[in-house]
Amino acid sequence: MRWLRQGLTLLLAVGAVAVGGLFSLQNTYEVPLDLIIFQLPAQPVAIWVLAALAVGVAVGLATGALLALRRAATIRRLRKERDRLLVAREQGNDRDSQ
Repeated sequence: MRWLRQGLTLLLAVGAVAVGGLFSLQNTYEVPLDLIIFQLPAQPVAIWVLAALAVGVAVGLATGALLALRRAATIRRLRKERDRLLVAREQGNDRDSQ
């Protein structure tokens, strides 16, 4: 099963590179990018689109990582609280049995 997943991942990566290459070859018209504050030099449309995709992927990964870290911290805090409550309950049970 593992080899199937690796094979599909490799196939998907090769397909993405091929589609990106074809996209670059078809979109060679150069346009400048105006970002209100400053203007970037003229580059092919494909470069701007692929750069926007890369920035979007990076922002998405960073956001996902921050959410995962926050979730892990919450889980850690809740486990500590659970352990503290279990210890307190056991100490209460020990007092009741004496």
